[in-house]
Amino acid sequence: MARLIPNENTQVFFVPTVASEELIPTASEVNDGTELTEFLITLDASTTGNTVPTPSFASLFETSISGTVTATFTAEFYRDDEDDTAWTTLPRATRGYFVISRFGFSGAEGAAAATDIVEVWPVLVTARSAMSLTNNEVQRFGIEAAVPEEPNEDAPLT
Repeated sequence: MARLIPNENTQVFFVPTVASEELIPTASEVNDGTELTEFLITLDASTTGNTVPTPSFASLFETSISGTVTATFTAEFYRDDEDDTAWTTLPRATRGYFVISRFGFSGAEGAAAATDIVEVWPVLVTARSAMSLTNNEVQRFGIEAAVPEEPNEDAPLT
């Protein structure tokens, strides 16, 4: 069994709208979006669940039930002097959807195709910050985003 690294496997698109209420985009919606893969350095799209204690005097064991889930979304990108697509696509207050294919798309020439499985993260960019300038390093910027609705982490494209 081979382990996969994200390089050359992952594809990330920013899509302004997803018509499906279940956050299941069409391949066309993804392919019409803005691909940000080549600018992406790091991406943290994660959910965290918590538990609610349900103790009882009848036992020394403290049981719990499932509680709420929260989501966070942050990413870091390169700037580019000829094609600054990531910077211009993601100003503060931008709403849309990050569509993440961790295994790449199966369509012709790497395009999204029906039945590809993706993660769909609804976002509202709350901050876009240029990173500190350092001699002999490429310029970068980061975003932080609110996740206003539950992401779909196993969405089959239609």
